[in-house]
Amino acid sequence: MRHGLTQATSQKMERVITRLVKTPTRGLLTGMIATLFTQSSAAVTIISMGLVAANVLKFTDTIGIILGTNIGSTFTVGLLSLNIARFGPYIILAGVILYLLGISRKHAPIFTWRVKSLAIGLVGFGTLFVGFHLMSTATAPLASSQTFIRWLLLARVHPIIGLFAGTIITALIGSSSASTALTLSLAQSGALSLLGATAIVFGNNIGTCTTALLASIGGTRPVQRVAVTHVFLNVAGATVFMLFIHPFTAWIEWMTKDIGTQVALAHFLFNVISSLLALPFVTQLVWLLEKILPDRREFPVA
Repeated sequence: MRHGLTQATSQKMERVITRLVKTPTRGLLTGMIATLFTQSSAAVTIISMGLVAANVLKFTDTIGIILGTNIGSTFTVGLLSLNIARFGPYIILAGVILYLLGISRKHAPIFTWRVKSLAIGLVGFGTLFVGFHLMSTATAPLASSQTFIRWLLLARVHPIIGLFAGTIITALIGSSSASTALTLSLAQSGALSLLGATAIVFGNNIGTCTTALLASIGGTRPVQRVAVTHVFLNVAGATVFMLFIHPFTAWIEWMTKDIGTQVALAHFLFNVISSLLALPFVTQLVWLLEKILPDRREFPVA
């Protein structure tokens, strides 16, 4: 996908994409809408990493997108019926057909080159969704594992244990939506209190960063910064909310008495509030990440 985007994107296209994320607020809206359609915050983060690798986006532009993905992920339950991942094979097929059409156009070399590059990017984009679908299918039985359920029920002992359980399980399953749905069902059955379920939800947001971290291995410094930013924002948000988890859950209990609605509301409010609070500090966050992960020094070859 990175190779295709690098070859296909013109300066005009780069300007269009740059305008969409020109400010952190626009980036937040872009990330939120993209997550609504892809149904995966991790997928949108990895796509952003591909755009950074292709020099279409700067690292700074992706922070707003990442904040938006956290908000967009809260609407997953309402859009599950769309099952966007099933279109992956069709996107790959469209890319292959487009590539073959590009080869057949011998009289327009510039057109052929642009179409073939776009086709390669399209194949990569479709493969991304196929890979997520295969990973979700392969790990789906884990969501109903009695071992995982016992781990989640440890949240009854202390919220900190719930935080770690949510992080580990989401990292293994590869889907915060699946682990949140499992947490919701346990809470509705009376096995989990709102306090324990909320701690698990916080952990789910940390665990979902694993995919982006794995995708950043071997990447350039800006790509690695995108992945680390995803981790930093979610860990920082979870840490702050854990400090105030008791008044936070009391506030939710005041708003509604239904445990299912309470868990869903905790998920929604956590992501929205933490993203909006981080938005004004994008400049400081960029400075911090550039200090933590400075550009690699290139030594001249003797």
